[in-house]
Amino acid sequence: MKLKRFREIASGRDVYPYLIFDLKNIRYLTGFEGSNAFLLIYPDKAFFITDSRYEEYAGGILSKEYEFVLQEKSFYDTLSKIISEGDKHLYLEEHSASFSNYNELTKKFPLLKIESGGSIVNELRAVKNADEIEKIKKAVKITDECFSHLLSTIRPGITEWDIVMEAEIFSKMKSARRMAFDTIAASGKNSSMPHYFPSQSKKLQNGENVLIDMGCEFEGYNSDLTRTVFLGEIPDELRKIYSVVLESQRKAISAAKPGMTAGELDAVARDYISQNGFGSNFGHSLGHGVGLDVHEAPAVKGGGEMILRSGMVITVEPGIYVQGCGGVRIEDVILIREEGAEILTSADKDIIII
Repeated sequence: MKLKRFREIASGRDVYPYLIFDLKNIRYLTGFEGSNAFLLIYPDKAFFITDSRYEEYAGGILSKEYEFVLQEKSFYDTLSKIISEGDKHLYLEEHSASFSNYNELTKKFPLLKIESGGSIVNELRAVKNADEIEKIKKAVKITDECFSHLLSTIRPGITEWDIVMEAEIFSKMKSARRMAFDTIAASGKNSSMPHYFPSQSKKLQNGENVLIDMGCEFEGYNSDLTRTVFLGEIPDELRKIYSVVLESQRKAISAAKPGMTAGELDAVARDYISQNGFGSNFGHSLGHGVGLDVHEAPAVKGGGEMILRSGMVITVEPGIYVQGCGGVRIEDVILIREEGAEILTSADKDIIII
């Protein structure tokens, strides 16, 4: 079914043969999870190429839609044996083909016109099927449970790194294969850096906030959650910031629906934050798609032109960051449905004081 949908788009754009390098996209189409593979797709045939390490594994999972080709010394030599003689073009998956790939292909196939074929599989991945949604929900559930667990362990005196390690151990004990990304635990003034690297020595102190951004992978699919909690008391400025961030997120989630652009959704939260005097303190996009990659299409950012569709799973994560004071970010994963947004995340968003 996925290959059929790919061909419907590729045929409409006349981009055959189409060469795929992205391993996540190869997994999406074939189920293959190894570290070396390529797909060459024609209107009536599709070649799956990998090396001898995966010969038995690939043979057991590939559907009859794909013809298995064992990679020999060089991928490019192997490709030369399956490219059709009458081909005049070779279309590359735009985002995954490197300059090195392009150079090697132009040397190996001087008579072929090497062109961009866009990123068709990324477009397909943006809308999830029922099985994908269930896996994402499971990953989200593990992360929700992890956050609840962390609330029982966070206290003055532990380090930011202690939080990182506790999150990883708990998530894996709950069947997560791995963390979706490097967990962020930023305390006090460190929380003004949106993508902060947790310290192994910085200890949490009473009166600080702690921003935690984490996620996990379950059966290939990811979750993403951010919460900001407080130790002992809340400085007045951070209380105000928290209120603005939370309300901006609520407004965006309420507005999310099929038919609007990603940029229009971003503007809902961004405009509210700007109206409250913090526009210059919200520098990143409102969100992103979640699936096989924790960051994938659609990019929910200012000016984003992708139309939201039913079945898309995205994050909504506004934040305000004030240097010398701290930052607040609140992030949920939502599912776009015909009737609006379904919030998949269940972790508490009201102000939490530990």
